Amino acid sequence: MDNGQSIIYHAEQDILKLPAKLDYKLVLLENHEDNIVLRDGKVEKMLRATSLSLAINLYLDGRDGFFYTNDLRPESVSNFIKTAFETTRLLEPDETRTLADPSRYYKGDGPDLLNFDASLSEIDPQEKIRLLKETAAEVEGTDKRIISMQTRYADRQHEAHYLISNGFDACEQSSYCTLTSIVTVEGEGGQHPMDGWGESRIFFRQMPRGGVARTALERTLRKIGQRPAPSGRYRMILESPCAGNFLQPILNAMNGQALQQRSSFLAGKLGEQVVSPLVNIIDDPLQPGTRGASLFDYDGVATQRRELFTEGRLMTYFIDTPMSKKLGMAPTTQGIHRLIMESTAPSPLPLWGSATKPLYNGCENEAHPQRGSGEGAATILVTDFNGGNCDPVTGNFSYGIEGFLLENGNILQPVSGMNITGNILDVWQRLSHVDGDADPWETEVIPSLTFEDVAFGGC
Repeated sequence: MDNGQSIIYHAEQDILKLPAKLDYKLVLLENHEDNIVLRDGKVEKMLRATSLSLAINLYLDGRDGFFYTNDLRPESVSNFIKTAFETTRLLEPDETRTLADPSRYYKGDGPDLLNFDASLSEIDPQEKIRLLKETAAEVEGTDKRIISMQTRYADRQHEAHYLISNGFDACEQSSYCTLTSIVTVEGEGGQHPMDGWGESRIFFRQMPRGGVARTALERTLRKIGQRPAPSGRYRMILESPCAGNFLQPILNAMNGQALQQRSSFLAGKLGEQVVSPLVNIIDDPLQPGTRGASLFDYDGVATQRRELFTEGRLMTYFIDTPMSKKLGMAPTTQGIHRLIMESTAPSPLPLWGSATKPLYNGCENEAHPQRGSGEGAATILVTDFNGGNCDPVTGNFSYGIEGFLLENGNILQPVSGMNITGNILDVWQRLSHVDGDADPWETEVIPSLTFEDVAFGGC
């Protein structure tokens, strides 16, 4: 990033030559990315990209202008800054839009986060292709029902240099790589079920060398015969990979902008128990060797371990500097870096039992259990969401789902064409179990979750 430092300091000099005193924030971004797609054993797509860009915020008499360019030739940057300055003068003033208080800035005393693989962009692409082919070979030719398989590898190195006029100058680095397989198979009645599996790591040498394609195929084959189950109320298990989707409306409602625009069902509930006492969630961006780890946010503010929910009580909102002034509240943070939901179980419970013959055929059997509570209750394991929405003011929601109907831990049938409805806070009050199966390599470390008595619409 040596050349980048030269660019950002020259840009600062151009700003200092402008015919007005103003504050500024400069962020120079450098990214290196590889993206390789293997379809049915052949390389279908290969992309290697390097980008260098400059983002600028200019703060002038209560005006905040944001500008972005990837033309970093010295003359172009100078002209770009002059145009940005003239454009900022045309904006309507908003006295709340200022830089963060320098006392909140990161002071350079944080730990090494061990979250950057400097070798990623130097690894021979053929080695990454070999990883893809090894992965695909796990299942190629193993099942005649396979229609197609796509295996994808992607990685990214990210470096950023921040320079803020009231006293912040720092750099950050991060990286990740992912390996994903998606399998489509011949199903029943013309259906072509599709599912996948993926793994992510920070360092290429940490990537798993087996299991991804096999898991993707197993998950896809389990979908054969999908159909709706009868409408009713069931115990619901959200599988870990999709559980974060059901938490997202609550996180959105904690945003300062949602509070300011009166579009948050969590407004005025700070300190109240709004969800089950089993909900304990933190944001911990200071764990070395984890994705999402960061010493400071986009405003230069030092990150810290922060409690979001403690025994179901709402502990904070996400409030940046402008929103703190609009709302008359102390600033906290722009948002989440590494979200962790703490488990109530020391080890994961098995979500899958042995497959059994379905206890009914279609939707005619009215004797099928409809209640979602008590031992042996009918359960729907949700493995994916298919669209839907949640009202940000009321919290009422409706989401399409797919997954499996279970009873006593046994699979009765794969399900699709169903939806869950209700109020998001009401359902979260009925959380009964937080598993121990979260993937530690994700930026949202959320395990499988069990909820009681959830309304499902089916056939």
